[in-house]
Amino acid sequence: MFKILTRFLRDDTGVTPVEYALIAAIIAVVMTVAASAAGFSLADIVG
Repeated sequence: MFKILTRFLRDDTGVTPVEYALIAAIIAVVMTVAASAAGFSLADIVG
C-alpha cells in the first residue's frame, strides 16, 4: 500500500493540465476585474 501511495505522489503526468486550468482561471478573473474597473458590467460584455 505504501508503494502505491509513493508512486502516486511521484507521478507528475497530470500536473500540466492542472497548471493550464489554473492559468485559465487566473486570466478569467483578471479579465473580469479589468472589465468591472473599466465600468462595464458582465451583462454588457456577454449580451
